[in-house]
Amino acid sequence: MDKVRIALVAALIGAAAHAQADEAKRLATVGNWEAYAYTDAGGKVCYAAARADKPQDRDRAGTAIAITHRPKSPGEVSLIAPYGFKKDSDAEIQIGGMKHTFFTKGGSAWAKDGTADKAIITAMAKGKDVVVKATPPKGAAISDSISLKGFSDALAAIDKACGVKR
Repeated sequence: MDKVRIALVAALIGAAAHAQADEAKRLATVGNWEAYAYTDAGGKVCYAAARADKPQDRDRAGTAIAITHRPKSPGEVSLIAPYGFKKDSDAEIQIGGMKHTFFTKGGSAWAKDGTADKAIITAMAKGKDVVVKATPPKGAAISDSISLKGFSDALAAIDKACGVKR
């Protein structure tokens, strides 16, 4: 596993509560998407994630997007920015003609409309890439593109592992 993927997995697992990286079981690696599952105090957690492989600014790690299934909240879409987000800023994703605004906190972001996650996942399954526009704490706004090649297979792996029906 390369350094970028290790950092992505560590960030996602750290953000997902008390799990440790060595507890997560890799379910699939398809394209630049990885799928994992682990169990924490709340039950089984499954997630699929990918990072922009060519960030606009090569001096920083690319933005990542993740889909996480938890027992009481399957299909949560989040963004992970290793560079952090500017305080009180929004991030935006675009998949084809669909746009959604995300609220940010620290290095993470979630859809402002909690009911949007299902539509975002559906668009991701049909799309080519996710374009993320955000503002880091310092510097100009960024735009990263995350390939959706392999997303459907990674999603199917976490759906199966966590018993989510589509």
